[in-house]
Amino acid sequence: MRILNIVKKNLFCFLIFLFLGCSDKSPSSESNLSKYSIPSSNGTHNELTIFCDNNIWNYCGVTLVQKLAEPVSGLPQNEPRFDLSRLPQKSVSQITKRSKSILSLRVIQDSSAIIVKNNLWAEPQLVIQIIAPSLSALNKMILKQVDDIIGRLEEHDISILFNRMKKKAAVSLPLGLKDLGIKSMLLAKNYKMTLDNSDLKIFRADTRNSIQYLMAWYSTYSDESDIIVEQNDLMKKYFEGAQDKSFLTIEPNIPIDVKYGNVNSNSVIEHHGLFRTEGGFGGGPFITYSYLDKDKKNKISLSVLVYAPGSKKRKILLELESMLRSVKTH
Repeated sequence: MRILNIVKKNLFCFLIFLFLGCSDKSPSSESNLSKYSIPSSNGTHNELTIFCDNNIWNYCGVTLVQKLAEPVSGLPQNEPRFDLSRLPQKSVSQITKRSKSILSLRVIQDSSAIIVKNNLWAEPQLVIQIIAPSLSALNKMILKQVDDIIGRLEEHDISILFNRMKKKAAVSLPLGLKDLGIKSMLLAKNYKMTLDNSDLKIFRADTRNSIQYLMAWYSTYSDESDIIVEQNDLMKKYFEGAQDKSFLTIEPNIPIDVKYGNVNSNSVIEHHGLFRTEGGFGGGPFITYSYLDKDKKNKISLSVLVYAPGSKKRKILLELESMLRSVKTH
C-alpha cells in the first residue's frame, strides 16, 4: 500500500509539471507563434489575482495579506504592495484565467510543489501555483517562499512596464544624458530638459495627475560617498518652491530604504524615500538609482521625484522605476 501511494504521488506531480511546467523562461523567450494563439492578459501592474478555496483563505489569508498587501515604504500614505482579489477555484473562469498575475493555492494529499509558468492562459502573464498536502504545510510553504514569490511578481510587473515604456519612449536619448555616460535609457517623450549643466541634467514632465522630475548627475565615487547628502545639496540649490525662499529637501524624519543590487551588469545602490518643501508646502516620494563604476571611481545617479497630491503613487513609481532600471552606461 505504501509503495502504491508513492507511485501515485510521483505520477501526480509528474503530470502537474508536464501540464504547467516549472520553467522560468521569460516571455521574450516564448515562441513568436504563442502571442497569436493566446489572448491578451487583463489587469495592470501591482494587481494580483489569488485562486484558492474558502478553507485555504480562512487558514492562510492573514499570512498572505500581511505579506502581499503590506504598505510600501517610501510613500506619503499607505498603499499596498499588491492590490489583491480572490476567487474560489470553482469560480475560476476563462476570463479570470486571463489575469496578468495569478497565485493559485491548493491542498492535495501526498503532494507538494511550487510551479511557475509564464503565459499559461494569456500574454503577458505569470502563474504561480503552490500545492501542499495540508493547510498547515501550505501555510509553512507560503511563509518560506513568499519573499521569492514577491520578487518574481515584481520582476514580472517591471518587465511588462518595460515593454510599455518602449512604446512611449523618446526616439533618441537627449545628448545631455549621453554626455553623463548614459548609453541608453527609456525616457518618456513628455520629459523636457529644464537644466543642462556639464555634470547635472534636470527634466520635468507634467501629467494629468502629477508633476515629475528627473535628476541625473555625474560624480566621483568612494566607499565614503553619501549619495543622499549629495542629492540633497543639489535639490536645495536647483529646486525652488512656490513660496518665497522655499526649496526642496529630503525628509529627514522618515527613514530611507536602501538596497544594493545589480542592474544591466552594473552595481547599483537604490534609495527610496520622501522629499518635502522647506519653508513651504508640498512633497512626495523619490527613487534614486546610482550606477557605480568602482574601477574608474565614479557614478551616475538618477533620481525621480513625484508630486501628485491626492493621487495614489504606487503605480506611478513602478513606471518610473522601470525607467531607472532601463539605464545602460558606457
